[in-house]
Parts: sequence; C-alpha cells; structure tokens
Amino acid sequence: MKTYKLCAWAATCASVLALTPLLKASADQTAIAAKPDRNYTGTVKSVDPKERTLDVRGFILGKKFILGNNCAYALWNGSAGAIGDLRPGEKVTVAYQDADGVLAADNVKQVPMTQEGMVKSIDPAAHSMMLQVRSLDKDFQLPDDCAVVLRGGKSGSLADIAVGDHVTVAYETPNDKPTACQIAQTSEMFSGSLTAIDLTEQTVKAKAMFGSKEFHLADNCAVVINGKPDGKLSDLKLGDKLAFCYDDVNGVNIVNRIGTAPPQKMETTSVQPMVP
Repeated sequence: MKTYKLCAWAATCASVLALTPLLKASADQTAIAAKPDRNYTGTVKSVDPKERTLDVRGFILGKKFILGNNCAYALWNGSAGAIGDLRPGEKVTVAYQDADGVLAADNVKQVPMTQEGMVKSIDPAAHSMMLQVRSLDKDFQLPDDCAVVLRGGKSGSLADIAVGDHVTVAYETPNDKPTACQIAQTSEMFSGSLTAIDLTEQTVKAKAMFGSKEFHLADNCAVVINGKPDGKLSDLKLGDKLAFCYDDVNGVNIVNRIGTAPPQKMETTSVQPMVP
C-alpha cells in the first residue's frame, strides 16, 4: 500500500512539473496581451493599405507600424474613419504594442494641426490663401473639398471667406505644403451705420435697426477698404454702412475687422396674372 501511495505521489509531482512550463507560457502570453498601449505622435510619411503598414515621422526619427485587423481609426473631427482615410502629410497619434520589436497598431487618431490668423488674401480660383499670423504670413493651398464653417456653425463656401476675416484653419502638410482641410470663421458679426469714431480711445460705435454697439479696436484690427486690409480709421466716415467682426470678451466687444456691409437681400413677391 505504501508503495502504491508513493507512486501516486510521484506521478502527481511529475504532472505538476510537466504543466509548469505551459502555465508559465500562458501567464507570459496574458502579460503580453495585457500590456498597456504606447503612444507615438508624428506625421504620416507613407501608408500601404494592402500590406497594412504605416510609416510615421516624428520630430527626429520615425516608426513603422503594422496595422492590426481590428485597428480603429478616428478622424480629426472626431468621427470614425478607415485605413483609406490615412494619407501622407496628416498628423496622427498611434496607440500600439511593441511585441519583440514589431509595432502593432491598435488605434490611429488624426490630430488636427490648426492655425489662427487674419485672411490677408484669398483666391479660390487659384486654390490659394495667405494668412497673416502676427507679423508673419503663411500660405495655404485650398483643395476643392476644403470645408468652410461660417459663424454660428453654418456650412459655407470659399466665396464666404473675405479678406480681413479672422479664421481658424485646420490643415495637413502633404509634400510639406500646408493644405487646408477646414476654414472656420471665429468672430461674431454686426452690421450697422457708423455713428462715432474716437481715434484717441481707439473705439467706434455703430447703430442698427434693433440696437447699437461700441467696439474697441484690436491691435491687429483690419480696416478693409476696396478689398485691401490696410485701411485706417480715418478712412471711415460717419454714416457708412459697415460690418464689424468682433469677439465678446466678458462684455467687451473687441473688433478685429471692419469692412463694407454686405448688401441686404430684398424679398420679392411675384404677382401671377389673373386668369379670367
């Protein structure tokens, strides 16, 4: 009987020893799968949807990722995307796992590059726009599918963007050329007749049918005369019909563009002849 128990005990120990490497391997695999993702941000250098590879260039070096079958994609505006939405020149953040030197991407998120400034010139026919950013000028290409967001969140077109407008541009850099994806107007609009100018205090007042407003001029306020943003307050005359683009900062109206007010659209009613 003792011999039988001893043999049974030896067999049990042998089974445990045999299972130890398997249990350890399983634990190691679980540990690998449970590793938190690393993040890497850079500009897309190339993408191959067929081979499911993505090259991203960072500030100095770059990384090559394998796009997993379940890799998720998010566009810069927050909507869901696909591998076909990736293209050179986009800025992205890649969440990935490093499995023995192989970088497997779990998530690729477009990161919007934005620039705020004043429209110094725009030519939709030539697909070009120059933005004044403080004392510097920055050129943007305007593709046919460039989105335009007007004040109040309404959709518009490039024809709605005027010289002197303060805008925020979301862009990419294919071939190292800034290319606009979206142009958004950032200021409110008030149209009315000029009633007062104070050159000392750098303020103006205007009156419309339903009220009046006083505006303080921003340092970079554009006074647009004949389509050019280099006018001065002295060029304006009392009674002029003007449009004021401004920001309301804690109740203070800070104007950044003054230009000719767009003509009001007149509603017409067609009269149909009476049929006897």
